[in-house]
Amino acid sequence: MAESTLDPLASIYDLALKTGGKADDEKLKLALDLASGRFREQANNPISMMTETIILDSDGGRALTLPCLPVHEVTELVIDGRQVTDFEWSTSGAIRLDRPIPDKWRSVQITYRHGYDPVPTGIQDVVLEQAAAIYQTLPGLVSYTTGAEQRTYSSALTVGTTAQWAAMVARYKVD
Repeated sequence: MAESTLDPLASIYDLALKTGGKADDEKLKLALDLASGRFREQANNPISMMTETIILDSDGGRALTLPCLPVHEVTELVIDGRQVTDFEWSTSGAIRLDRPIPDKWRSVQITYRHGYDPVPTGIQDVVLEQAAAIYQTLPGLVSYTTGAEQRTYSSALTVGTTAQWAAMVARYKVD
């Protein structure tokens, strides 16, 4: 999953309204990208709707668990180089067959569509809150000149999270 290609989990316009900033402010965009990335990383889930092809290991059982939720469609299942069509899948990320899958690493290729569209409002809310806090603490350059000497400093502050953030991460987390 290439997170840098995913859209932020909330609107830059909503963040601009929340902070009093402007939607074309690069620092505001960075704060929103950082908050979205932080949420995705902590939830271990890209959240946004996407189609993805992945390769999984098999332990020889009859079921597999997909790593991202919710699942909307499984368009292709290839096991040990052969396309399989007689399988079941669930929105909770389970794939089941009538027979055992060969016990081999990297033997299962799955193409599936997963995620949320639109992004749930609870996620949008906490991402906006986090982005606003990040925006306020993004390092700004502090520069001063004394005689012939000029110094420039950058200070970075960290941002904590709220109970609401933790609850949303827990709700959408994929183990």
